[in-house]
Amino acid sequence: MKEIGTVRSLRGNNAEVEIKRNSACGDCGACHISKDQSVMLTTAKNTVNAKNGETVEVEMQFVNVFVAAFIMYGIPLVAFILGSSVTYYVIGSFKLGLDQVLVSFLTGICLTAIAYLAIRHFDRQGLFNSKYQPVIIAVIDNAEIKSTPMEKRMGN
Repeated sequence: MKEIGTVRSLRGNNAEVEIKRNSACGDCGACHISKDQSVMLTTAKNTVNAKNGETVEVEMQFVNVFVAAFIMYGIPLVAFILGSSVTYYVIGSFKLGLDQVLVSFLTGICLTAIAYLAIRHFDRQGLFNSKYQPVIIAVIDNAEIKSTPMEKRMGN
């Protein structure tokens, strides 16, 4: 998946890139979206030594988009389902006198929250940055943007 954006700031080998958000973009949380939700900020590997203010082409491998979506949505979903199911059968087998459905639902919610907190912790530790971080693949001349149709720039 390729996007075109503008470098806003540099931090070591990374660049903060402002990308105009398109309609196909979801709300996975990987990018920081502006208040009006028309622009998103993302941190990308600056492999081409782009400078502040330059227009760049940013790419994220399609497979990595799916993996990132699974991390953000799939892991918490699995935590909810496992937490609810296991608790439901454990409470049912021990006859503890608790509301089986309510307790299993609340356990699923708690495990979902724990999964999100764990993902956030590991993300802040930088575990996901090296594998799932977008990469700046080219600096684009502003004249080229105006004269070239979007399909050609995106490789379609």
